[in-house]
Amino acid sequence: MEFKSKVKEIPYARSLYQKINQFYYKYILEDKRHVQQLFKKTFGYELNLDEPRTFTEKINYLKLYYANDEQAILAGDKIGLHDFLKKKQVVDLTVPILAVANSVKEIRWEKLPNQFVIKKSNASRMNLIVKNFTKMSLKEIKKILIKWEKQPFGLTTAEPHYRKMPSRFIIEEYLPNIDRDWKIFFCNGEPCMVEAYLWDEQEKMIGHRKTVYITTDLQGKVLQIDADEESLTESNSEYEALRYIDLPVQFDQMIEYGRILAAEFPFVRVDFFISDDRLFLGELTFTPAAGLDNYSEEIERWLGKKIRLPHEKK
Repeated sequence: MEFKSKVKEIPYARSLYQKINQFYYKYILEDKRHVQQLFKKTFGYELNLDEPRTFTEKINYLKLYYANDEQAILAGDKIGLHDFLKKKQVVDLTVPILAVANSVKEIRWEKLPNQFVIKKSNASRMNLIVKNFTKMSLKEIKKILIKWEKQPFGLTTAEPHYRKMPSRFIIEEYLPNIDRDWKIFFCNGEPCMVEAYLWDEQEKMIGHRKTVYITTDLQGKVLQIDADEESLTESNSEYEALRYIDLPVQFDQMIEYGRILAAEFPFVRVDFFISDDRLFLGELTFTPAAGLDNYSEEIERWLGKKIRLPHEKK
């Protein structure tokens, strides 16, 4: 208290002190309150940020931590990820970039091939798959992208690290023959769990085409099965009958690369996919489903114990 009173006696220091206080109350406490409110609304009980224990509680704690983690902000951005991969010397995992644009107006449509994928760089589920550009309406494409451009992703889901990433568009090569993603959960640099996303066969241009995702351990033993609401009805029994799934032949390679990429983070999900037998990195996800997904109590406790939180940086 004595220090604060002395600081306030110096005009410049007093001004700086007020700005720091304003920042703290406007952003830090606002974010914390938002995370707590959203958690309670979703799960029906209070989030304990002082002593988080379960996986979901710890991911919600990490929402606030990652908001100030420079490497997570770099690697969580789809454009920044390419710089992160260069730093880690694993550029062979990258999907080739066709173009980068700060806004829809900057995109040079006449320079693009007939097939490509365009994504908002600091967002999830904002992916547009173009398989035949000549048969699509450019006006409709622009309408979708302008809507994404105006949307501050992460605001409603209480993920403040997304607002630290520049809002841009990345246009990548279209890669064929992808029927699933392999998402590996790394806790303090070590692999713990796998989610296999199985895609539907329908033509879908926007967002994720996930229909079924199967959660397994590192040997492929099924722990949990979920699906989009419109998907699994009659075919649900087929997937629930599974006890093990076959992991891809590149799985050991995924683990090796994942350890390199996850080494400095308390938690990160490393997302891989395979196109024509070649391994690619999809993205690094630090707060999967905004920390609001439903896992079994067993998974919640087990994964929660695996994550050591960075309390020294709290």
